[in-house]
Amino acid sequence: MEEKENRVTEMILTTLNPTTLITGKVIALFMIGLVQILVILAPIPGLDLSTISFEPGTIIVGTLLLLDGFTVFTGVLVAIGAVMPTAKDAGTIFGPLMALIFVPFYAISLINSDPGPHRADHHVLPALGPVTAMLRNGFGTLSPLESTIIIAELFITGFLILRLAIHLFRYGSIHYSSKLSIAGTFRKRNALDDTK
Repeated sequence: MEEKENRVTEMILTTLNPTTLITGKVIALFMIGLVQILVILAPIPGLDLSTISFEPGTIIVGTLLLLDGFTVFTGVLVAIGAVMPTAKDAGTIFGPLMALIFVPFYAISLINSDPGPHRADHHVLPALGPVTAMLRNGFGTLSPLESTIIIAELFITGFLILRLAIHLFRYGSIHYSSKLSIAGTFRKRNALDDTK
């Protein structure tokens, strides 16, 4: 958003393809997130890790859920940045989206205690699914079948959201005056395809 508001994006896009630019930014965000995770996980002096049991299956599922959730969240943020003309406008959507991520923590007793069918509802929304699934994975209440389905759903959702975000960025990165019309970007694309 800052690059868009400062008109830096115009200069960058004269030398780069929008897909390459967004892919680079997403990879950079993944790397920043990985560094932050490693710093948080750095051993604390005097902490005895010998009593902790390591379960490879749970760790692998948790890692995949984290990566899938990060992909979904990053894709949504890129799409918001492409559609909105200013950071102030994007903030009105970004704030509630950040709040949604923490909703499962308020319902943690419900997520941990009741094995009823309501749990599927938490996994439907992309903002709630990864956190709810990671909590259930940590508590040991996420079955292998459920984890496979949720990981696959989040991977597909994240991929589709990133594709949409790149498409929106292609048309919205230099759109400054008003919000970008999503339907308008598809009409522009179809018109360009018809001229070829």
